[in-house]
Amino acid sequence: MNEIKKYTGNPIITKDDVPFKVNSIFNPGAVKYKDKYLLLCRVEMPNGRSSFVLAESNDGYDFKVGNETCLTPKDHKDCYEYVKWGIEDPRITPVGDTFYLTYTGYSKYEPLVILAETKNFKNFIIHGPITEPSNKDCAIFPEKIDGYYWKVDRPTAGNRNDIWISKSLDLIHWGGYRCLMEAEEGTWEGQKIGNSTPPIKTKEGWLMLYHGVRIFGSSMIYKLGVMLLETEQPWIVNGKSKEPIISPEFDYERVGDVGNVTFSNGWIVEKDGEVMIYYSGADINICVATTSISYLLSTCK
Repeated sequence: MNEIKKYTGNPIITKDDVPFKVNSIFNPGAVKYKDKYLLLCRVEMPNGRSSFVLAESNDGYDFKVGNETCLTPKDHKDCYEYVKWGIEDPRITPVGDTFYLTYTGYSKYEPLVILAETKNFKNFIIHGPITEPSNKDCAIFPEKIDGYYWKVDRPTAGNRNDIWISKSLDLIHWGGYRCLMEAEEGTWEGQKIGNSTPPIKTKEGWLMLYHGVRIFGSSMIYKLGVMLLETEQPWIVNGKSKEPIISPEFDYERVGDVGNVTFSNGWIVEKDGEVMIYYSGADINICVATTSISYLLSTCK
């Protein structure tokens, strides 16, 4: 496949598919689990605060949403004060037989990154914050590099919104901070950027989706690009797409709670190199687009 193809049946999940009352469902983490496609979806509840619900599929397109939430702010007993206003935008990284979740905790203290783990998506161990505020858009690499775990995230400092990378021996204590990539002024990503998906290891390096934002007047447009990181030195960017690979085009991406947004934090790579990119339009639904590893690599050259 030498292009990005948005599924003609998009959106594949809307709030009408959720068997309990929600304002919206969007921004899922994605993984293959027991030969099923699994999405860990953010649902905004009627009170305006977000929790997570699971959705499963046999083919990656037709999903059944769970009958109840699987992870909520109230489950975070030891760090509830930092997630009181909601948990948002999960990324899923499998390491061995464990799935690590990184997601945003939201409260009066501003956003920060929470780490949790699970082996079955029924029982969760919540480790708590692994960043200070304000920080979000975090994903963990799926294997150690040079003896360390690595993560990318997006701290905010004044007007700066850059992607950073850091390393850890235990996934809890992080250091070795480096700025990985800055927004490129005067382009589609000119105002700010942030990580989108957990990195994928390829023969040419680590592939990772990221989002870029451009402001027009009082409105923002969120689009998706891709970057390629050095295999053994992941703080080195070897290339990135010159243009966005996914942009708001259709009504389901342009009209919603936040207009003109295409946002992803989950993708699945098939054995033949096909890539299923799960993304949301306008913060109100879940969509899917397909492409290939080879095509994504070509856009970074």
